[in-house]
Amino acid sequence: MLKQHSQLALALLVAADALAVTAAWLASYWLRFALLPVYAAKGVPPLGDKFLPMLPLVVLGHLLVFQRLRLYRPRRSDSLWSELRTTLKAFVVAVVVVVLIDYALPQTNKISRKFIATYAVVGSTCFTLFRLSVRGLLRALRTRGWNRRYAAIIGAGRAGQRLLTALRRNAWTGIHVVYFVEDVAPDTAGAVRGVPVFGPLSDLRNIIERHPVDALFVALPRRAAHRLDEVLAAVDLSTADVRIVPPFDPAVALRPEVTTLDGVPIVSVRQSPLYGANALLKRAFDLVVGSLCLLVAALPMAAIALLIKWDSPGPVLYRQRRMGLDGREFDLLKFRTMRTDAEAGGPVWSQPNDPRRTRIGAWLRRTSLDELPNLFNVLRGEMSLVGPRPERPEFIAQLKHQIPQYMLRHKMKAGMTGYAQIRGWRGATSLRKRIQHDVYYIRNWSLALDIRILLQTLLTVWFSRHEEVAQPAPTRETVTPGLTTPHP
Repeated sequence: MLKQHSQLALALLVAADALAVTAAWLASYWLRFALLPVYAAKGVPPLGDKFLPMLPLVVLGHLLVFQRLRLYRPRRSDSLWSELRTTLKAFVVAVVVVVLIDYALPQTNKISRKFIATYAVVGSTCFTLFRLSVRGLLRALRTRGWNRRYAAIIGAGRAGQRLLTALRRNAWTGIHVVYFVEDVAPDTAGAVRGVPVFGPLSDLRNIIERHPVDALFVALPRRAAHRLDEVLAAVDLSTADVRIVPPFDPAVALRPEVTTLDGVPIVSVRQSPLYGANALLKRAFDLVVGSLCLLVAALPMAAIALLIKWDSPGPVLYRQRRMGLDGREFDLLKFRTMRTDAEAGGPVWSQPNDPRRTRIGAWLRRTSLDELPNLFNVLRGEMSLVGPRPERPEFIAQLKHQIPQYMLRHKMKAGMTGYAQIRGWRGATSLRKRIQHDVYYIRNWSLALDIRILLQTLLTVWFSRHEEVAQPAPTRETVTPGLTTPHP
C-alpha cells in the first residue's frame, strides 16, 4: 500500500511539474509581449502561431531532463539548499534543451531569443519557488505525522543510536524508527532510548518478515563490520529500502561523499568542500574583497611601514614559513614586530609583553594590524580571507601527534581570520578548542558563513586584546583527546 501511495505521489508531482512549466511558458509570453517593449515593425506574434504548438515539446523536454537529473528520486533526507541547487541545475539544462528544440525547428517556426531569455528567468524563478513550496508543505505534513515511513536500524550501538537521534531531531523526514536489531538473545532484548531491540542478528530475516518496514538502516559497529554480507543476504527477500551507515566515527570526516568508479562505490571521508564551483566562488570572493581591502588599507599600511622604520633598524616586513592547504608551505607576510635577532635561538611560542618586541610592534600585536600584509598572501592564492589560521611547520610537527584531528584543518586554505577567532579562541587560548572550531568551519563552509565571519571580525575581533596570558606549548598531559562539534 505504501509503495502504491509513493507511485501516486510521484505521478502527481510529474503532472504538477508539467503544469508549472506550462504556466511559466504562458506567463513568459504575457510578460515578454504585454509588458516589455516590442518592435512595432514585427508586432506581437500570436500565441497559437508558434508558442502553443511548441509547448508539448517543451514540457516533454523538461520532464525528461528532470527524470535524467534524478529530480523524481526520493529526497526525504535532503536539505532545502540541496533541493534548490538540484532544481536550478535541472531547469538550466531544460532551457538548453528548449534552445536545441527551437534550433531544430524550421525557420518559420522559430521563436525569438528574447522570449527564451525571458522564459529562462521567469521559468527558473517560478519553478524553483513551486518546488520549494511543495517541499515545505511535505516537510510540514511529515512533521505532523502524515506521509510517515517506518524504519528499522540494524545495530543498536553508537552509530545506530546517533542515527536515531538524527532522525528524531529532523522529524520533517517522516522516517520513524520502530525497532533495532542487535546480536542479543531474544530473552535478553530490551529497549534503547525507548525503541525495542530484537535479536539475534542471525534471525534477521525472520524478524523483518514478522515486523515489515519501509526502510532498513544498516549501522553495524566496526567490530561487526565483517557481518555486513550476512546482513545484506538476510534482507535480500525484503522489499524495504536498504541504506548503509558507514562504520566510522563522523568526527574523523569532513564532508563524507560517495562516488562510484566503474561501478565500485567509494566513500571519501576527508573531502575538502573547496572543489569545482565552490573553489572558484571562494577564490573570486578573495580576489574581489581582498583587492578592495588592500586599497582601503594602503595608506594605513604605508604609515605603519614608516613607523616601523623609525622605531627600529631592520626590514618592514617579516617573512615566516607557515603551512597551508594540503600541507603546502608558504612565506607568510607580516609587519615586523620584534627585533631582528628575536629568534636567534630557534622558534618559540609568542609571549605577552615579550621583551623582544619593539615599541611599535607591541601596539601592532595588540591591534592585530601586523597581519594586514596577509592580504598579499591572499591575492597570491596562498591564503584566503577566511579559514583556519596558519601555523609554523616546527610547531605542527609537535601538535599533530598531540591534538586529535589537527591535520584536518589543512583541508582548507589558511585564513586571515576564522571561525575560531570570532568565537574567542585566539591568542592564549585552548589549542584543542581552536582546532575543534576550525574543523566545524570546514564541515559547514559556505560563502554566507565567510561573510558573517568577516563582518564579525571587523566589528568585534580586530581591535580586541588577545594576548593577556602566555601561550604554553601543549603537552600530552594538557591536551584532552577527542573533539566534539561546537555549536555555532
